[in-house]
Amino acid sequence: MFPDAIEDYISADNPVHFLDAFVDTLDMSSLGFQNAAPKETGRPPYQPKDLLKLYLYGYLNRIRSSRLLERESTRNLEVMWLLKRLSPDHKTISRFRQQHADAMRSVFKQFVLICQKASLFGVELVAIDSTKFTASNARDRVKTVEQLDKSLQRIHQSISEYLTQLEENDQHENAAEKPPVSKESLQQKITELKCYASQLEEAKDTLDNSTDKHISLTDPDCRLMKNERRIEPAYSVQTAVDAKHSLIIDFELTQDAADNNHLSVVAQQAQTMLHTEELTVCADAGYYDCVDLKHCEDNRITTYVPTPKHKVSKKTNVPTPEYFPDKFSYDVQTDTYCCPQGRTMHRFASKRNTKDQRLIYLYHTTACNECPVRSACTPSKRGRYINRWEHESVLENLKQRLLLAPDIIKRRKTIVEHVFGTIKKVWGYGALLLRGFHNIGSEFALIMTAYNMRRAMNIVGVGPLLQYLRTS
Repeated sequence: MFPDAIEDYISADNPVHFLDAFVDTLDMSSLGFQNAAPKETGRPPYQPKDLLKLYLYGYLNRIRSSRLLERESTRNLEVMWLLKRLSPDHKTISRFRQQHADAMRSVFKQFVLICQKASLFGVELVAIDSTKFTASNARDRVKTVEQLDKSLQRIHQSISEYLTQLEENDQHENAAEKPPVSKESLQQKITELKCYASQLEEAKDTLDNSTDKHISLTDPDCRLMKNERRIEPAYSVQTAVDAKHSLIIDFELTQDAADNNHLSVVAQQAQTMLHTEELTVCADAGYYDCVDLKHCEDNRITTYVPTPKHKVSKKTNVPTPEYFPDKFSYDVQTDTYCCPQGRTMHRFASKRNTKDQRLIYLYHTTACNECPVRSACTPSKRGRYINRWEHESVLENLKQRLLLAPDIIKRRKTIVEHVFGTIKKVWGYGALLLRGFHNIGSEFALIMTAYNMRRAMNIVGVGPLLQYLRTS
């Protein structure tokens, strides 16, 4: 009734054929995997190729737990075929993932190279965006200094109460009466509270010596971030996605809730991975950062980022839209501005931005004193000032590109949101299993590699991917 060999259960287009061939082509030693070359003495360890195959299979099939992977190795025919009937225990499986964060990222890059050879990257447009992943840290385990002080106060109060009960127990023993709570139980509770108090004291010292306003007691590396309309401990991952097939080019794990200062870094990583001198990227308004945009232009990266809206005082509602800064025209030859009323504004001073050290030029005109529309332009008694960055042309070129190609910003969502929706909503990988910034790097690398593999198999097929693998 059943086939005689496990091979008969595995069809020719089964993804495990590609997993097996792909991992076998990797040089595990150069990628940084431990035990790639076993020692001559001692018990031989599991080959890292077998454990990598197991993890890639698990993440492709929504099985991330090391205990579940151990169970699959004894009952899943595909896993039995892939591992040649090996069945590593869950501790070995878990330890392998924690120890090879850098190596896992190298595996991701190796598969990106295969996708390049298969012409799956269009290199026409790259969308950059970030998403938050919930950390393995409960919300109430994130404390501020005030919360730590209150917790320590409650702990010391509890210890005092237990010490009082110990004295009462001694009186009961002297009177030959049985105490309500045993002496050993009270001492154990006091010891546990003292141990917990020392942890909180250490966390408080760490918080005092840092610029952070809170600290996570379970996973110290995670940060409070807004994730799906709630504030929770999380990590942020910056992702560069190619527009042709929504394949991930590269990613960067961060502890920053904001996206600014990450555009140029991620774009340059994508540029390096694609081996191209010029690149066009698009991102949402959260990536608008003057210095970052300048870095992109210096590296021949063309950016499409929405410009922020003009800020208007809620008290005065000034300036009105007719007198927004973009209504003031700049003359390059004379280095002057012309206001909407036709008055010339000359440069009279310069200053350094205290936040990012940008050099800002200030323009002013004395005609503001006699201007009939001054109340709609500025509430300042000194008149209207216009600030101009020394590299303002970078921002002006960006505005011009947005006017000529407004559809690129709309395409961004269709390119990158597909990736996040698949990983977090369809696969259910929105919460992390590991703890620690270095350890979760391994988990992210496996998630991104699994997504690219599944996407490539759906687009090309297992057979053609094997052909690209053999010819590479």
